[in-house]
Amino acid sequence: MSKTKVMTFWEHVYEIRNRLLVVLVSIVIFSIGCYIIFPFLFEVIYSTIGEELYVTKIAEGFITRLRISVLGGVLLSIPLFLFQVILFVFPALKKKEKIFMLLIMISTFILFLFGIIFAYRSVLPVSIQFLKSKAFFPDNVNRLISYEMFIGFFFQFLIGFGVCFQFPVILIFLMKIGVLKIKTLIKSFKFVLAFIFLFAAIITPPDIMSQILMAIPMTILYLLSILIGKLFGLGK
Repeated sequence: MSKTKVMTFWEHVYEIRNRLLVVLVSIVIFSIGCYIIFPFLFEVIYSTIGEELYVTKIAEGFITRLRISVLGGVLLSIPLFLFQVILFVFPALKKKEKIFMLLIMISTFILFLFGIIFAYRSVLPVSIQFLKSKAFFPDNVNRLISYEMFIGFFFQFLIGFGVCFQFPVILIFLMKIGVLKIKTLIKSFKFVLAFIFLFAAIITPPDIMSQILMAIPMTILYLLSILIGKLFGLGK
């Protein structure tokens, strides 16, 4: 029987370096691609606001396009990054640990993507329409929306939802390693619910609809985490 080679510390360092280089090259390539197709990306973003945007600095257009292109490159490279993490840690894991790790990685990506799509299709339009309501603008007051600031608002909003949808992944991982117990999650539900609504109020724009539309999915995901923990015997 062949023995698995034990890598030295520096061999691990070199492997991490090489895998990070692969991810960095991916980010550069995707960023260039996003820069090229930026007019299409902007149409997707602009469709949510539907009114003229303005620039106040001469370099604002170029800098904003560059920032969004790099951000797009980072987001599109997430699957490759997760895959590199899997390749790095898998040799040291047992079979059951490999399956659990793989499920965690897949769930992380799917929930992040779902959070972004949910925010774009269901929450962002409602939030923007609410914030544009005439009730907030006295007579003779006109809106002058900054191009750079709206683009930043758009991505902060979507990425915020993507990150928040990692909630069940974190809970399941903590149950798996024995840090959290299901009994604790059930008993703490009232406090967690209050925290979820407080967190949603902080991270979303100052409108009640966005806060509710973020808090409800997070609450459902919390309950789903408890159910998964019970089904798979986690957090006992």
